[in-house]
Amino acid sequence: MSRSALVCVLAALALTGPAFAEREPSQQQRHSGVIVAIASDAGTITVEEFGPSAGPDATAVRRTIRLRPETRIELVVRSQDPAAASGWLGDFTAVPLASRELHPGDFVTVTTESASGLVASSITVVRPVPPPQSSAAVASPPVGGREPVR
Repeated sequence: MSRSALVCVLAALALTGPAFAEREPSQQQRHSGVIVAIASDAGTITVEEFGPSAGPDATAVRRTIRLRPETRIELVVRSQDPAAASGWLGDFTAVPLASRELHPGDFVTVTTESASGLVASSITVVRPVPPPQSSAAVASPPVGGREPVR
């Protein structure tokens, strides 16, 4: 083999080598959705998420994600304190949670590492807050003066 042919082969291998290299073993991914199940030992959660498709073809995907003792879990809530860290009333603040404080129905964003299955490195929890009821709405009688049928 001539020297120029050998140089071409080596150059081709050098340029295509990274394409065949193994992927980073712990690539992070994010999964957002609603917790639909929690293992009794709180070692795994199942999150139901919807992908990027919309409309009638949208389908939910369930992902079972393992938790580790070092998984960071935070509940994000709106601050009602005018002296919040940022100085903004209604700013978001994060409150640490234990895994036993997770509940089905919580909306979460889970950052995972996929070295061997989905393993949570962090979980951000958002819980819906019911709108405040005014005292007038609570005290006012039903329209028509009759109680609703239960």
